[in-house]
Amino acid sequence: MRAGSALLRVGDELLAIQDDAFAAAWIDPATRKTRPLVLRGRGGALEKKVKPDFEAAFQHDGRIWILGSGSKPNRCEIARIDLDTRESVLLNALPLYGAIGRALGRTANIEGAVALPDRLRLFQRGPGRAAKASFTVDVNLDVLTGAPPRVLEVSNYDLGVHGGIFMAFTDATALGRGHVVYLAVAEDTADGIADGAIHGAGIGIIGAGGARWDVINEVDGSVSRRKFEGIALDAGGGGWLLTDPDDPKLPAELCRVEMKF
Repeated sequence: MRAGSALLRVGDELLAIQDDAFAAAWIDPATRKTRPLVLRGRGGALEKKVKPDFEAAFQHDGRIWILGSGSKPNRCEIARIDLDTRESVLLNALPLYGAIGRALGRTANIEGAVALPDRLRLFQRGPGRAAKASFTVDVNLDVLTGAPPRVLEVSNYDLGVHGGIFMAFTDATALGRGHVVYLAVAEDTADGIADGAIHGAGIGIIGAGGARWDVINEVDGSVSRRKFEGIALDAGGGGWLLTDPDDPKLPAELCRVEMKF
């Protein structure tokens, strides 16, 4: 599996999303064994200009939802997977991404999504060379069942700086009690779509009082420079991270992370 872009805990398994194919992978975290989940065709790797750019995933109403970034017209699809049958369908979501772009005044670049009780919260990734370029965009939850998209709220975040580069959202997951855990990287880019050098990564928590975060360190205590793009939490407070090495010849990495909130 290449180009890890989101990670989801589904029962005892992990679902790893990749951005360059109409396919994902089920992972048994105990044995690390995997099996493919094909969403369209054969699920093979695609060139950058035609890839679906799936970047976010969440569970809601007995289904898994996998969202494209929306950064180009061909990246505006949503994959819906039934948890009972594991069957999937692809939905065109151009109206949703159009509403996001109009609300932000810039092209959508969604990297994370969380279903809250009364809304769907989407995480817009900004460029590493610009301050306060990351946003959350809340839309009506029934947009998932065909309702016209309505932007309910837009919030702008300063996620901090590491190595002289601004942190930007790369994934998010619900923690409970209205709190959201997010993943961010400091990537040296002039826009939120291009690839660049990674200066660091962090995990943060957003609650009623704002957001707080800390850097991710390797086992030896050094600052991690992996490009983390997926996060899934365990009940005990630990979790898993998924990387995108930005090289089609290299596999994505599944990493164990320990956290204290």
